[in-house]
Amino acid sequence: MTITGTKNVTKTSNKYLNDQNWHPFKVGMDKKDIIDEKDEKMVSLKAKCSEEQYVAVVRAMNEMNEYDTSGKDHVQELWNIKEERKVSLKEGIRYILKEINN
Repeated sequence: MTITGTKNVTKTSNKYLNDQNWHPFKVGMDKKDIIDEKDEKMVSLKAKCSEEQYVAVVRAMNEMNEYDTSGKDHVQELWNIKEERKVSLKEGIRYILKEINN
């Protein structure tokens, strides 16, 4: 995918994510919201981007939905990029104290 193609996917996914009327979730077997893979915009997005980009958008949507059922309020959190996981408060405090002492 070209840089222009990547920019278009980012622009499209941001447009979808900020649409207050779009909620591409359905209730799964375990009573939790899951992405509706058959949603028209999800199908369109999947066709326009790479698998890696699609997974990143789905991850972002799931995280947004976890914090707010409307899925539209952004919440900042600590993140371990190398391990691709959230950082606990305890880990965050340890890191800050380590940085202060160095």
